[in-house]
Amino acid sequence: MEAGERRITALELFRLAEALGVPLAHLVSRPPAALVARRTALEETADDASKSRYRLDAQLEEHARAASWLVAQNYLSPPAVDAELRRGTAEVDPLTLAQVARGVLGETSDPLGPLADVVERLGLYLTVVDEAAEGASLLCDGYGVAVISGRLDPGRRRWTAAHELGHHLLQDAHHSDAGVSASREEREERIDRFAGEFLLPSQVVHDAWVRVEEGESPRSVLLGLAATYRLSWSAVVNRSRDLDLLDRAEAQRQKADTPQKGDFLAAHGSVPVPDLEVGATGSKWRQATLAAWEEGVINAARTVELLYGAITEDQLPSRKLEEPLP
Repeated sequence: MEAGERRITALELFRLAEALGVPLAHLVSRPPAALVARRTALEETADDASKSRYRLDAQLEEHARAASWLVAQNYLSPPAVDAELRRGTAEVDPLTLAQVARGVLGETSDPLGPLADVVERLGLYLTVVDEAAEGASLLCDGYGVAVISGRLDPGRRRWTAAHELGHHLLQDAHHSDAGVSASREEREERIDRFAGEFLLPSQVVHDAWVRVEEGESPRSVLLGLAATYRLSWSAVVNRSRDLDLLDRAEAQRQKADTPQKGDFLAAHGSVPVPDLEVGATGSKWRQATLAAWEEGVINAARTVELLYGAITEDQLPSRKLEEPLP
């Protein structure tokens, strides 16, 4: 086949896609220009991390195609995002951008709900895939798409989703968690500052820290913040350290002593609610897909595929299609 001596069959294409862990369309369609510009060839000696990043980009490519179809068929309508959020310059302050984003959502300081829904309201259509590479995003025409790993712990998944939102709002054409250049590292640090402020506003942390001054233990306060704002333990400790509420030694000590489920129950009465399971999408995406199904535009198998396995074919709603004319 590689020598051109015979053509590949459809069955062989399906088998190759399954063996390589990529969508079938990845083998037969031209990827978006932004992905082509950033993608590097995958050598035979590539390590597992490189292969995982490549597969993640393939999943991103497929997700972008699905979004493009839903938008073109008018089932999905990207929101008109506030002009203050469309910043592509290096001068924009990531903390201010996070505060503006929360203001647009009407959530100045409260915990954010399911992040697939949250980022969807800001024009980013996100899904969660079963890959090890953390996340990747792509800027499309008037909206963005992103995929993140479902193998991360729940708090880290929310952080990664917010991180990809930062790239979207800063108008990065394509981002993948690969590369080690100094400019990229600086960009990633700025995006992480956005993610931290977006998920856990600094004022919330300062207000909570008043209880420490009144005698409550720092660990109890940190546990409460992690449970309420559904963040990983390390992320909450790092936020407190960045805000100079913990010194380096205490931050390291707290991070080394990862709390268990019982610690959260004892201090807060509950544990952080998991978010962004594999196959998750925003509510608008699900409604758009099911609208196409109900109108008979797509079949059951394609509907389940666009919903990334969130439901099975026998769980699809009934649809009332007009009887064909004689």
